[in-house]
Amino acid sequence: MQATTELNAPLVSVIVPSYNHERFITQCVESVMQQTYKNFELTVIDDGSKDGSREILKQLQEKYTFNLVLQENIGLTSTLNKGIQNYAEGKYVSFCASDDYWALDKLEKQVAFMEQNAEFPVCFGKVYMVDLDGNVIPYLTEAANKFLKGGYIFKEIIFQELHPPVNALFRKSIFEEVGYYKNTWADDFYMDLKIAEKHPFGFIDDYLNYYRRSPEVNDVKSKMINQKTIYSHLDSINEYKHSPYYKKAIKLWYLRCFYWYLPYRSTKKLAFKGMIRNLDQLTSFNFLKAIFKFMVLWN
Repeated sequence: MQATTELNAPLVSVIVPSYNHERFITQCVESVMQQTYKNFELTVIDDGSKDGSREILKQLQEKYTFNLVLQENIGLTSTLNKGIQNYAEGKYVSFCASDDYWALDKLEKQVAFMEQNAEFPVCFGKVYMVDLDGNVIPYLTEAANKFLKGGYIFKEIIFQELHPPVNALFRKSIFEEVGYYKNTWADDFYMDLKIAEKHPFGFIDDYLNYYRRSPEVNDVKSKMINQKTIYSHLDSINEYKHSPYYKKAIKLWYLRCFYWYLPYRSTKKLAFKGMIRNLDQLTSFNFLKAIFKFMVLWN
């Protein structure tokens, strides 16, 4: 892939929505400021952090001279939209969560790819899954990258067989075409569907960012919190009732509810609905495995 020269390097607008990540925000910002690609503007929007994030950001701003916005809490999706509409002047836009960080050549590889492939309004690459100390988690990294591919992937996204990592580089013009982020828990799923329904996605077969996962991600409380995500997935899927993939997507949504939530009393109604919707899977291994979990782990 040929690198973009400084003479024809398009401007990239980088937006970091910051919220209560004092432990990680320095690594996040420095991974952006140290990019090998130099023609970018950084805007960090702190969304009402209650920890020490703001003081750290003020010190980082003095060191690196980026645009720092301090606001009252308005939520992630509103912050993303504000960043795009009010502060992004570039041809391209990319986001980095304040607890994540980038490979130092992320923008260089993505801009070169997008400049050479005008048919793609967005491109993404592979991701390292890391713990709170930045150690790569091999089995989560393998799972996150297993089915990644480019092209027309609307079907794979709405079936939730493929989840593009949150390291995308967007042409800013795509937001003018499909609209901005909806106030939903799974904002990335919503936007992926909006774009993928009409356009192909570009894929770079290389690791571009580091995504932080806490060790509590698989405990019971996290499963309960995850209901916000799964219901936001349902809301987004329901926007595509006109799609030939809709009926199967809903069926798969209920099947996931059955697999994930059957062992827990507080979500038994949701799980049983999923079971009823998928009785044709009664003899499948995963269905029987879920029944076994129900009998052994009911709590």
